[in-house]
Amino acid sequence: MIVLTLVLGTLVFGATPSYACSCMPPEVPRHLKSSALVFTGTVKTVRRPKDRWDPERPVTYSFRVDHAYKGKPKRVVSVGTPTQTAACGAEFSRGARYLVFVYKWEGRLATNMCLPNMKVAHGKGPITAADLPKGADPKTIKQLGKPRRVR
Repeated sequence: MIVLTLVLGTLVFGATPSYACSCMPPEVPRHLKSSALVFTGTVKTVRRPKDRWDPERPVTYSFRVDHAYKGKPKRVVSVGTPTQTAACGAEFSRGARYLVFVYKWEGRLATNMCLPNMKVAHGKGPITAADLPKGADPKTIKQLGKPRRVR
């Protein structure tokens, strides 16, 4: 009887919906074409909003850019992403170097976990297949094209 009451109570009073990020497999050529910027850079700062549940306030990562694969990024680029991974928010670690795909959203630079962002080896030169994380497709290097050093 208690179980029946709990089940009926849930049906009557409802349950809070849960949300999760759902992405297509990230394809470098497709995202390269649709991105405003693609670069390698090291995370210098992380600014988190006071209310981490506020969907209007993203986490902002500042990257020191070393090479551009698309677009003309400045030496330091600030990129926003949702605060929650359930909302497809990307996570980057301060001091680590990444290959980052960025789009413009509501006049701001943004990224998310559905893009083929990836942590790469530290260094100052263009990335090579050896710099990619384990399991990454080595064809990524050729797909990115010729990098341009950012000063």
